Parts: sequence; structure tokens; C-alpha cells
Amino acid sequence: MEKLLLFDIDGTLMEESPTHTYSFNYVCEKIYGVKTDIESFPRHGMTDTGILYGLLKKQNIPEIEIKNKINEAFRTMEEYVSSNIKPADYALLNNVDHVLETLKEKKYVLGILTGNIQPVASIRIKKAGIEKYFATGGYGSDDIIRSKLVDYAMERYGRSIQKSGIYLIGDTPLDIKAAREASVNAIGVATGMYDINDLKSADLVIENLTDENKLLEYLKN
Repeated sequence: MEKLLLFDIDGTLMEESPTHTYSFNYVCEKIYGVKTDIESFPRHGMTDTGILYGLLKKQNIPEIEIKNKINEAFRTMEEYVSSNIKPADYALLNNVDHVLETLKEKKYVLGILTGNIQPVASIRIKKAGIEKYFATGGYGSDDIIRSKLVDYAMERYGRSIQKSGIYLIGDTPLDIKAAREASVNAIGVATGMYDINDLKSADLVIENLTDENKLLEYLKN
């Protein structure tokens, strides 16, 4: 049976991007005219769309205004990240490139499932030199609800894969929640701000991607 592994970016494949993080404050002020504080906003595991809505609603921006300007906000975010990106914005976590190479050699289909908007995700994985591994993706610009990104990744892949053969790999409880809502498998990686105990509801939890043997053994089942 063909198996599709969908990887989160921030906290799973890479460190969180300082430039992408700050871009929310920049976009909210430039496009919506309000000052926001992204650092105090509980954003980990959310989609970029959800983060923007959350930040702007706290500043009493009407939902219709947020929606009407969201594409302009995404374009501005892409431009900001593209113009200001630095190595810290695409720093791979331990053993990521080796694990991706191993999984590719073993004929698993790899994809991205991230809260990042698609252009920002593409910039970062290209800069990190890992874009060659991924055949598809679901992104934070596709939908506000993370679980729906699985459907976008499947549509882009263009071939049907049974839900039992799809694995969502992430570092937050919201990644696990999205996997459950999408009826796919959940793999927790404790490389972000959450520890193994926080991720224990996943089907498999590993400390980090250096524990590739445990991951490979699980994927055989």
C-alpha cells in the first residue's frame, strides 16, 4: 500500500522562522492599519490564516474586512519574507535531511502539511535544500482549519491514497488534533515547545528525528 507522510515545518523540520513570525506584525500594520504583538499570541500549530484572523479580531477588525484583504495580506507576507530571509529562517533540525533521504529511498511519498502560507513554505524549503523530497503539500493559505489541508495535499498529489496510509507528522497537539479530524495517522515529534507527554495522544511519539529507527519500524505496520 502506498503511504504518504505529511510533514509540518516549524518545530518539526525547521526551527521557527524569526522573519516569518515578525511578518504578521508587519502585515497587520501595513494592510489593516493596526499594531499587533505576535510574540504574545498563542499561535503554535495554527494556520497562518487562523493567526491573522486571531490577531486582527483582538484589534476589533471586522471579519469581513479581514477576509476582503486576506489575499493582499498573503502577498505582503510573501514579499516581506522573501526580502528579509536569513539562514535562521530555514535552519533544519537534527537529522532532518538524512531522514528525508532515507524515507525517499524506501519509496514513501513525502509531502508538506504546514500552517505557513504556500509561498513562504516554498521559499523556506527551497532555501534549506529539501524541496526535492516533497511531492505535494497543504498550506496555511489553503484554509483556516488545519485538518482540511490534508485534502488539499491529496488533491495536489493527484492520486488516491487510503486514509490508513496517510501520516501527519508534527510537533504540537494541534497537529495531532488535525490528524484525528482528517481520519489519518498522527506522529508526534517532541522537537518544538511540547514534550512527549504533551503529544502522547499521537499514534507514535518520538523525541526527535534522530530516532529514525523507531519511526521506520512503525511505518512498516
